[in-house]
Amino acid sequence: MKITNSLTLIAIFILGVSASAQTPARTSIPAKLPLVSEIFAAHVKAIGGAAANERIRSRLSKGAVEMSPMGIKGTFESLVAAPDLSLVKMSIPGIGDLVEGYDGKSAWAVNPIQGSREKSGAELAQTKANNDFYGDIHLAGKYKKATVTGMEKVEGHDAYVVKGETSSLGTDTLYFDTQTGLLLRVDTEIVSPQGNQPAKIFYEDFREIDGVKLAFKNRTVLPQMELVMITTEIKHGVDAEPAKFAKPKV
Repeated sequence: MKITNSLTLIAIFILGVSASAQTPARTSIPAKLPLVSEIFAAHVKAIGGAAANERIRSRLSKGAVEMSPMGIKGTFESLVAAPDLSLVKMSIPGIGDLVEGYDGKSAWAVNPIQGSREKSGAELAQTKANNDFYGDIHLAGKYKKATVTGMEKVEGHDAYVVKGETSSLGTDTLYFDTQTGLLLRVDTEIVSPQGNQPAKIFYEDFREIDGVKLAFKNRTVLPQMELVMITTEIKHGVDAEPAKFAKPKV
């Protein structure tokens, strides 16, 4: 989620999209639903288990991005590391490199139009919350309250619907495949300087690499655009010295 949210913030900046309300999804409630703890446990198992995920300490991802319907295309490179470090760069021809980072305490953004800035308030809090390197196996600790509300179709898959309430960042809606246990979609609100943006994030094309399953395709649907991120390369165990995540001196 951390890479997707960072790229979405960059896309929001590029396009200056405005927020609009989402229509609440309709859910069905069968006679008996699994417990939240069972759904979260099935998800952890589906992505390779806690032990396999905890063996990985850093991840370098590269790939392509496209923003539709505008047809804006570019590339991305992301370096993330335990416990909560991230550095994401999106390169757009004609615009340049847009970079966001988090060093465990401060979050920053650098782009050729706005220059350099530091995040604060709710934006910083969301960045911190989304940058748990092991967030996929720590879902139970992310939400102060989580409730299974029913079932719904996600891209043709039956999914359990879980409402997760955070302490200060509102409520996320998570959709887990009833058969595989994988997280297929998250509905959330992304905090940005251009205004908070309701977003639907889809996780697709799961592949196993180094004993863990990762989504090689992410789609973020915003009110006025869709950001598609296709990962073409992932490497684990790469150099991730803390200095790499520090805000550049300008």
